[in-house]
Amino acid sequence: MMNKKARDFPLYPNEVTNDFLSMCFGESVISFELDTSMTAGGVLADAFRVFNIKYDTDNELPKSCFVKCTKEIPEVVELCLATQVYAKEVYFYSTLIKKVKDVIRVPECYGIFKDENDEECKEFCLVLEDFDQENWMPFDQFDNPMDFEDTSMLMRDLGSFHAACWHEPVSNEPGLGPYKAHWQSLNDSFWDDEGTAWDQVLPKWKEVYGEELLSLVDSEVEETILKINEIYISDNGKAIQESLIEELQKRPRTITHGDARGNNICKSNDGNTIGIIDWQMWAAGPASNEFSQLWFNSYSLESGMIHRLEELTKVYYTSLTDSNPDIKASYPFDLLMEDTKLIFINMWIQYVGFTLGSIEGYKDPEQEKSKANWREMMKRNMETVHYSGSLEAFKKFISSKGLD
Repeated sequence: MMNKKARDFPLYPNEVTNDFLSMCFGESVISFELDTSMTAGGVLADAFRVFNIKYDTDNELPKSCFVKCTKEIPEVVELCLATQVYAKEVYFYSTLIKKVKDVIRVPECYGIFKDENDEECKEFCLVLEDFDQENWMPFDQFDNPMDFEDTSMLMRDLGSFHAACWHEPVSNEPGLGPYKAHWQSLNDSFWDDEGTAWDQVLPKWKEVYGEELLSLVDSEVEETILKINEIYISDNGKAIQESLIEELQKRPRTITHGDARGNNICKSNDGNTIGIIDWQMWAAGPASNEFSQLWFNSYSLESGMIHRLEELTKVYYTSLTDSNPDIKASYPFDLLMEDTKLIFINMWIQYVGFTLGSIEGYKDPEQEKSKANWREMMKRNMETVHYSGSLEAFKKFISSKGLD
């Protein structure tokens, strides 16, 4: 792996060169092709595929790779820097991968490029193994979503992965401090001098999308979302938020991917292996941290998957406790389910904050596909919160803390 002192690495597809690829693979590259079709699907970073790589000599080196770099939308970049998205992914592929790859399939890393003085990794480039079509089938949360059997396989793999990393100690490295949800700063800034993030998002959404945000969902879902907002704007709103994170910090810690949604999951063509990409939102914390992105983004309401939340969580829990039977005593299934629903609430508030910070970027006509994808994700988020029963779990938690 390589760290460059100056920006002589690509941030955009048209900056990839034969010389750059030759530096990555240690062999002279004479030609290649690009596929940028998946770039719009990346919310936090841009990514594109380099394929049909031809070398000066015959060899067994990769014939394709995946390049990941800073998002082109400035508003998204600022949010990513505030939450260490880029720094955490660079740390993962430079350091943490040595531990994680023994228990779950992740892409190999061929190169890490950034300015050595850029601790935030504001400009970075990762050159990663391509889970190519000859060996892997990528899922897409819109066009090729995971079905029940696919999700069961993922849940089993996540269970064994978490069990292997159980009791991860606290340290000062990125992502390894005391647990906070990845975008927790967005929750913390829900309240500001201009009002709540929710109150600010609603008119901006109407301006950009030409429709009300809550018009995306039915009246029952709308009622749930409004009740959650009422709780957050109440006199105890900030105390409830702080108490929630404090409670989750008491749980056993493991390493979680944190963004295991459909677009980041692949299945080997022999059907035996799940591969997970995009390790930019990983964190050490409660196992329940793993599931909000998975459920918020991967399935439409029409798929019926959210109604099988408990069933699939049991698949995960069986794998977790089969791998480490001691976990049953310290972290019972019912507590895992309650924690998962509470983190759904926490994640919803983060999505409100993320929308507020990034929605201006969707005015750019070139971001039309990203804009449409975000609309669908926000719809799914609200429906997931409602049909998971998260509001009821949230009310129960608030009552248990005497904050109602």
